[in-house]
Amino acid sequence: MSSMNRRSFLAAIAGGAAALSTSLGCAADARNALAPAAGEMDLILLNGKVITVSPDDAIADAVAVRNGKIVAVGATQDIRRLAGTSTRVIDLGGKCVTPGLVDSHFHLIYYGQQFREGMLDVRFPRARSKQDLLQLVAGHARITPKGQWIVGNQGFSLNIDGVPSLAELDAVAPEHPLYLKDRSGQFSLANSLALRDAGITKGTPDPLNAKIGRATNGAPNGLLFHYPAEQMVQRRIPRYGVNTATDVAEGQRRALEAGYTSAQDVIVMQQETIDIYRAAERAGTLKTRLYLMRYLASEQQLQAVLAHQERFSGEWLTFGGWKLAIDGGGGAGTQLMHDRSLRVANRSYPFFEQNVLNRMVLQLHRTGLQIAIHACGDRAVDMSINAYEAALQASPRPNHRHRIEHAMFVTPQALERIKRLGIIISTQPQWISFFGEGQHMWTSDAAMERFFPLRSMMDMGIPVAFGCDVPATIMVEPRYAFIGAVTRTNRGGYMPAPEQSISIRDALRIHTMGSAYASFEENIKGSIEPGKLADMVVWSHDIYTASSRELAALKPLATIVGGKIAYEGLNTA
Repeated sequence: MSSMNRRSFLAAIAGGAAALSTSLGCAADARNALAPAAGEMDLILLNGKVITVSPDDAIADAVAVRNGKIVAVGATQDIRRLAGTSTRVIDLGGKCVTPGLVDSHFHLIYYGQQFREGMLDVRFPRARSKQDLLQLVAGHARITPKGQWIVGNQGFSLNIDGVPSLAELDAVAPEHPLYLKDRSGQFSLANSLALRDAGITKGTPDPLNAKIGRATNGAPNGLLFHYPAEQMVQRRIPRYGVNTATDVAEGQRRALEAGYTSAQDVIVMQQETIDIYRAAERAGTLKTRLYLMRYLASEQQLQAVLAHQERFSGEWLTFGGWKLAIDGGGGAGTQLMHDRSLRVANRSYPFFEQNVLNRMVLQLHRTGLQIAIHACGDRAVDMSINAYEAALQASPRPNHRHRIEHAMFVTPQALERIKRLGIIISTQPQWISFFGEGQHMWTSDAAMERFFPLRSMMDMGIPVAFGCDVPATIMVEPRYAFIGAVTRTNRGGYMPAPEQSISIRDALRIHTMGSAYASFEENIKGSIEPGKLADMVVWSHDIYTASSRELAALKPLATIVGGKIAYEGLNTA
């Protein structure tokens, strides 16, 4: 990347924030300016490689923390003097420290729900094939009382062409209603007993923005496409849609173990889920900082929610805005592409017509809050841009930071419009490695030239954020985002659009400052600088110098949130 293009990208995620006055090269001056008294520091990290992700990408040795904020950053000999008798001092022994990762697309409470006791675990690598999936169901049926639901977590990772038929599902669970959700969340499987319990028959109409899979005679075939169709069965499953404080605890435990100190939950389905998050905040059990976006499935729901949606903002929990969706996913064949003959798009349809999407986006835009639109395919991306452009023409608003989530396939023309309109791309580079070969099989060589064009986005100064999108993603660890963005290599050696690879430095910046910018929080998080929240991660390897093999082994040794160690796998005695 040229220096000019790099400056353009840095400016895009800087958000015009005033530069922090303390430089890393003047730790002693910083100490004198802040005049922290000895003994006031809560935590000091010494003798490390502190990658600050500051505007000049400075590297330091040590960090001092007080009252949940970073007070000083600099050389070990200077920071050591700030320790008092009650200060916890950790000698890092040369280990790498970065800002806490900010995940721009993490369904924390729903991810935690996937590990409930009694739920059949079909997540990768347990179900690698259709036969694996059927065997797991059959084994679970043998130990489950007759008539009781068998419910898989989200979920199995099979393309639509490789899933079991209705007859095969009935054969392995003849006496149990069965529901299995694909890991993408864009389609599910139900056996005949489950369909019957939900009242889904040949005469049942498709719900809004969703489809019931059907045999040639019109009878349901066990496939359910997108949330409204899936929910027809889900609502019949005892406590399936009921989120709990335990789900929050499990989700954040896994987030912290992965190195995420902040997460943006961009698909909060109901007010009850928001209430659970708020209760955790009040109880002091929220250990991961969260930014919430309310999902709206229809124009009718939009009208009802806007009338009473409460807004709130804090260091731990913020209501950020609204989430819409315009297409599904490639595994379901519902990825909205201009070329509908591609297998990823052969069942695709827009969830809203353009005029309806435009109306919804304009109403949400006028609330003054942020909007995020799920759009995987190139046609879906274009429809999202159209809606944002229409809203901004009707009601101009600077610094709106509206987002497109995923943006797997983007045309060069779309990139120009995204740049001009100030749209953020919140995306998942781990999918390059996880699903690149499958997307290649289901699209074309020409389409794959436009697959996750990260370098083009950065060179153009488009703000980019990274998020893992669990449970839709099979692995939560951020190392897979780094591997996908930097190497763009798949297990079989396939490397889609290699010219779109980016450096590990830029990948880390996107996953910290870029994602913080995506939630209007770049002034309080995303870098290790005095005055910012003391959210940091100690890593097993030096991220900047790690080889591909070392990146694959990268893991957090400690995750620090607000100056407190929220996850510890490091001996810090």
